[in-house]
Amino acid sequence: MVTVESLKNGIKVAVRERKDLNSVTVSFWIKAGASYESEENRGVAHFLEHMIFNGSERLPPGSADRIIESLGGEINAATSYDYTYYYVNLPFKHWETALSVLSELVLNPSISEEMVKKEIPIVLEEISRSEDNPHELFTEKFLSEMYEDAPYRYPILGFRETVSRFNSKIVREFYEELYTPERITLVVCGNVEADRVFKKCKEVLETFKRRGNPPIPPVEKSPLKPKTFKLEHPAVSVPYVLLGWKLKPAGREDVNYDLLDSLLSSGRSSLLFRNLREKGIAYSASSNYQNLLLGANFLIGISTDNVERAISETREVLKEVLELPQEQFNSEKRKLRKSELFSREDGQAEADSIGFALGIMEDLGYHTEFLKDLERLELSEFKESIKFLDEEPLIGILLPTTKG
Repeated sequence: MVTVESLKNGIKVAVRERKDLNSVTVSFWIKAGASYESEENRGVAHFLEHMIFNGSERLPPGSADRIIESLGGEINAATSYDYTYYYVNLPFKHWETALSVLSELVLNPSISEEMVKKEIPIVLEEISRSEDNPHELFTEKFLSEMYEDAPYRYPILGFRETVSRFNSKIVREFYEELYTPERITLVVCGNVEADRVFKKCKEVLETFKRRGNPPIPPVEKSPLKPKTFKLEHPAVSVPYVLLGWKLKPAGREDVNYDLLDSLLSSGRSSLLFRNLREKGIAYSASSNYQNLLLGANFLIGISTDNVERAISETREVLKEVLELPQEQFNSEKRKLRKSELFSREDGQAEADSIGFALGIMEDLGYHTEFLKDLERLELSEFKESIKFLDEEPLIGILLPTTKG
């Protein structure tokens, strides 16, 4: 069971007691990702993540890593479009240290002009590595072709022009506008006692008070414009194809798309594996549902030497999905249920699911009710939700640079 309390300042705390684990995951989920940036500060959400790991007045640069690693743990973070999250995994008896260290970093970061200037070349080098990676470039290009309204068309790392101009004022303004109590969720999942966690959280977190004025990013409303585009890159050896469809913003009906994803590419019995991999048409073929808040998408990626045949065979697979028989539907539901239960055995995976549901979707049922939603799902509802597969997708083709 997941126990949730809202502190007086608005921070939400979720605790999942797992007596079967010898570890604990402590994670902060902030509803402040790249989607909340402006034209002038593209990349600042990711840049702020770097700055937070540069420490606070009480924790000099590098000290948080040393403390956590000395206890046998790990500390890390990630920036997405809709959120940024920070986490610590370590032996359960050190959960209070994890909470104290992570809280200090997230709630009291040092954002000095000196540290910003030191970090700029590091992030610019990260952008350079991204530019040298053909698949990252291709994915960014694909999303820029797909989205017209929502800011998913911009790279999370930002642009050289914007990052080069960052200063402490720009970074701190973003922090103060978006890192506010009502946008912060703390998750503790592991071998802990909920009452002790809530008591400690009140001591550590309730003094954090701030009111921000976060921007409201636009929801994707423009219909998909089907077309095919190509991108060449010298580092590509095998062509890669992406097919994509835009969907409405993520919600509880995502269970349909998770089931579709499982049906298409989960395991050797999946449709893409059997129809493309086993037939020698593709080296790899997989699908992915991106549950984004301003407009989700569904993608199919194929690594192949025979682009046209791979696309043609994929279209046949999608026809098969649209005519899915009841028996296969029931079997796929059972497979997805087992996969979900297996995933939740991992403490960090469960913490991530809880954090995304409560902190980003603002609906704990997105996690706690998933298996019930899956059980209730009928074939007719599933087929209705995946009718988009009958529509023309956006197609991108990544190719080796033409010689000569």
